[in-house]
Amino acid sequence: MKILRITFGVWIVVTALGGACAAELDYQLVWADEFDGAGVDPGKWSFQTGDGCPDLCGWGNNELEYYRPENAIVTGGRLTITAREENFGGRNYTSARMRTIDLGDWIYGRFEMRATMPTGQGLWPAFWMLSTDDSYGGWASSGEIDIMEYLGHNTNEVSGAIHYGGSWPDNVFWSEGFTLPTGNFDDSMHDFALEWSPHELRWYVDGEQYSCQSHWTSAGGGYPAPFDEQFHIILNMAVGGNLPGNPDQTTSFPQDLVVDHVRVYQRPEFAECEILFDGMDHNAPYGANGWFTFNGNGGGGISGSGDLPPGGCNASLDAGYGSGGVAGFFGGFGRTSPRDLTGMTHFDFWINPDAGQDYVLEINLLDDDNGDDSISATPDGQDDEYQFNCHVSPTGPCAIAGGGWQLVSIPLTDFSDDNSYHFGGNGIFDPFPVGGGGNGQLVEVILALVSNSGADINFTTDSWLFTNESTSISGRVWYDADGNGLPGGGEAGWNGVDIDLLDLTGATLRTTTTTGDGNYQFAALPWGEFSISVRAATLPAGSFPTTDPDGVGTPHVATALRGCSETSTAQDFGYGSAPNPTSSILVAKTGSDLQITYDTDCNASDHAVLYGDLGDFTTVTAADCSIGNSGSALSTPPSGSVWFLVAGSESDRYSSIGQSTAGERAPAGVDAQCPLLTVQDLGATCP
Repeated sequence: MKILRITFGVWIVVTALGGACAAELDYQLVWADEFDGAGVDPGKWSFQTGDGCPDLCGWGNNELEYYRPENAIVTGGRLTITAREENFGGRNYTSARMRTIDLGDWIYGRFEMRATMPTGQGLWPAFWMLSTDDSYGGWASSGEIDIMEYLGHNTNEVSGAIHYGGSWPDNVFWSEGFTLPTGNFDDSMHDFALEWSPHELRWYVDGEQYSCQSHWTSAGGGYPAPFDEQFHIILNMAVGGNLPGNPDQTTSFPQDLVVDHVRVYQRPEFAECEILFDGMDHNAPYGANGWFTFNGNGGGGISGSGDLPPGGCNASLDAGYGSGGVAGFFGGFGRTSPRDLTGMTHFDFWINPDAGQDYVLEINLLDDDNGDDSISATPDGQDDEYQFNCHVSPTGPCAIAGGGWQLVSIPLTDFSDDNSYHFGGNGIFDPFPVGGGGNGQLVEVILALVSNSGADINFTTDSWLFTNESTSISGRVWYDADGNGLPGGGEAGWNGVDIDLLDLTGATLRTTTTTGDGNYQFAALPWGEFSISVRAATLPAGSFPTTDPDGVGTPHVATALRGCSETSTAQDFGYGSAPNPTSSILVAKTGSDLQITYDTDCNASDHAVLYGDLGDFTTVTAADCSIGNSGSALSTPPSGSVWFLVAGSESDRYSSIGQSTAGERAPAGVDAQCPLLTVQDLGATCP
């Protein structure tokens, strides 16, 4: 399925896009315990002991166990936490609880555990996280993330959760479960994972995402608090407690939680590159979540929806308005949620409009100009309203009715001062603090719905974001005359070469052509990881790469990781060049022999480069058409060697035919028509 990303002035087709970034960035392993030692590693874990008393008896959950380090052992490459029925420390059960606090603490990342669960009523193993510094106050104002919780009497179910809000007893939580389609979690090892990014949490079992959430609050700070501070990992197995209940006569002891590994991955995060206005994942727009509606000559409303865009999270927002066939203003909806938009350049949102409709979404950004963090319900001349008209119809141009999910990106500079309702203010869109040159914050985003045809207005929307899309990537394609891979004085650039900007899925986001001495640029990009790809077919005939910009064996392609506002000015590509020897070379494979011949027109101005692993051939024969070489050349190549043949005015850089030596260059590239032989940018035939 193709998804449209519509940026005004540019159309970009992508296959999947989460938020505003170009592609998901690669995770890199930053911490792991494979449990290969003889005991629990004290450099990675510390134990919590006892029953929580006197400050938190029963660990806040009315648990029945006494935690002891002796109940956690490492052997055979695995950690085993054992729950036993035994009297110790005034309790009838023992188990273990271990954590990484001050040894492993992270903001954002992917957190994984591979483990086998115990079985039995009253058993409660968990893989979870708590705030390291409690920056926003006591539990749960500073947050809790439950990556995996399991109850021993439900052997095919696990759940993930977050706890947030105020300090106890004003805390709240959100949770969602996963049921195995076959088997049970005590049968074999399973993988449990959480991906935590600046505005989103995603839960996985065995690689399958089953839950996602981007909505939470903290009494101690504004969103995305509390999940923007360092957290640490906790592994434990409770016995009894509020969630599972107590063991009963069916529960047998001892019981083991067996862990194969725990791993933490991270990637570059650019939290300052976007501000989530609303991810819709509360699935309840009214009330505490700040949404409101209003009617015009029609009527309608909004509600939560399970229809999600690619990469969507939990819920979206469904809007439905109508007026009995009369065109005009139907009404609308919006949300009050003050945001400091310092550094933001675009407003992005997902929309899935119903087919056959024609209407305008008047997108209004209400800018607080008197510093009171509010917009009066009755216009008082103290604040600004800025508007962009998004025309939705079967032909767009803002969004295509019936076109499926589309991501619309609107530069904030395209919003104009609208005095039709809220008037006054300073006439400047400046929703950031006085110290930053503004007067206040963005307070509300409102959509007013105007029908052009009288048909109803129905659409689903998701993930309203303000983003910084001022990244740029630029570079040059040049003729590397001396072949040293470095742009030097007097080496000319090549114009007319097509350059593609790709996301990590390989989808083309934009295309440009080099001009002005081989220069190119992609500007106004969101943050993310991209690839820059030179279209080899548009290079001068016979050229071959002399550079590999990212050093991973893809000389025509370079990866580029860029944060918001980051500028790259030296993503360059160098090429050696010669006339195209399309008609000057023939490669024939007969059994174990390889024969290379030239037509009668080849001369000293022709270049031909052949190279590859020719070790499987018994002989390699080259006809006479080279410099510094007379007659035919016959050689038996040793197995595994890289061999090549060059004819042309620069053949002094290579052997005429033979084994590569130090300092000689053998470019990369494969022509699939030539078995066991690679041909770089040539039109050679391979019968």
